[in-house]
Amino acid sequence: MVGTPWGESDQLRGRRLPPGPATPRDEVLANQRERLFGAMVASVSTRGYRATTVGNLSEISGVSTGTFYDHFPDKQGCFLATLEAIIEAAIGYAARQAGERVGDRSPGGVDLPGGAGAGSSWEERAGQGLRAFAEMIVAQPAAARLALVEAYTAGPEALVPLEQAMAGFEWLTRQVIEQSPERAGMPEEMVVALMGAQQEIARNRLREGREGELPELTEELWGLLLSYQPPPEPLRPAGQPRRPRPETPAPHDHAERALQALAEVVAEKGYPDTSVDAVLKRAQMSATTFYANFAGKDDAMMAAIDSACSQIMAAVLPAFRRAPDWPHGIRAAFGALFNFLFSRPALANLVMVEVYAVGLEAMQRRMEGLHFLQELIEGGYELAPGTPHITAEGIVGGIQMLAYRRLRDAAGPDALPALAPVCSYITLSPFVGPDEACRIANSTGRGRP
Repeated sequence: MVGTPWGESDQLRGRRLPPGPATPRDEVLANQRERLFGAMVASVSTRGYRATTVGNLSEISGVSTGTFYDHFPDKQGCFLATLEAIIEAAIGYAARQAGERVGDRSPGGVDLPGGAGAGSSWEERAGQGLRAFAEMIVAQPAAARLALVEAYTAGPEALVPLEQAMAGFEWLTRQVIEQSPERAGMPEEMVVALMGAQQEIARNRLREGREGELPELTEELWGLLLSYQPPPEPLRPAGQPRRPRPETPAPHDHAERALQALAEVVAEKGYPDTSVDAVLKRAQMSATTFYANFAGKDDAMMAAIDSACSQIMAAVLPAFRRAPDWPHGIRAAFGALFNFLFSRPALANLVMVEVYAVGLEAMQRRMEGLHFLQELIEGGYELAPGTPHITAEGIVGGIQMLAYRRLRDAAGPDALPALAPVCSYITLSPFVGPDEACRIANSTGRGRP
């Protein structure tokens, strides 16, 4: 049994309306769609999107396969409709919690709160909206998993409504921040990082079955954002590194050759459309050699994530350790991180973008592989022990979201090195204050003339 916004999964069949002319056709159609939405949430929760079939949906909902195709052209069409219904309900709930709308709508359809919240500040109403996000996840974890995890495995069409909704919440947050004289002019990347932190923390807790922690963590994240001030001076973009050489498979190692070829094909086609045959052709490798190293595409992808994270760590840790102190080490680490990802665009795409298309296991593998970044940031607690404990995990999630956005932008990998100063400021500011954070963010991180 799985709880869904349309009822418990084992009760969906019992919600069927009685047949006959007394029941209006519109009600019958709406009832069938809602049961199919509930079935989609339940099946995806237990099987995942890729393993879910129309037969599964028919069995859970009690809607025949013939009737299913009267409503939707295929499984993906049903998934998209379910996702849009979940997002619409989430936006409505968050807006109601934050206050009545005043008719000013964001790009993603999120209403700007006001009116009924008279006596409450914009800051308080926006905080209520963010808390509502966490409350919805706690109340409907299966629906949240569909929207925050499985949507990425359902193809690029599923990302459109999700990213529109996130753009709306980011817009709303920026409107709130602009009302504060101390925070007006906050760089857009800092708002994106907050939303990314909330998403990544939510995914982590959903994966571990600890979503009940989210309301308290959301309070900490909102408090963290409100503690930020805009940089006292403009953050200077980092210098563009030299154009990297083309990425070529290492011929001396069959496994690494296959993983490099996988990363290149995934960058061109996307993970769902990547086949083992395409990887074999790119690597100039026989199927026998490939399957001697990997059980299949998914197994190779997990190994590719391990390899990518190991290479990232090898690039970042020496730069951090060469620095004279922790704050400069953070700046040097981000410079090394984004320059390395710039130099390995296929690897960057695989570990920062396509990992979501694989699912929870791949996200878990990346979290383990990049946990060293969180450990580096946690060094700041020695300087400021009172900083909220969620800060390091949230900053890593925000940085991953910024990298994801840049790689999906038109500029692609070329825009990555410019993230080093703002990510350094986001990381350092809670621990050393905005003035020192800005000074170091605008340096190279070496700490020497």
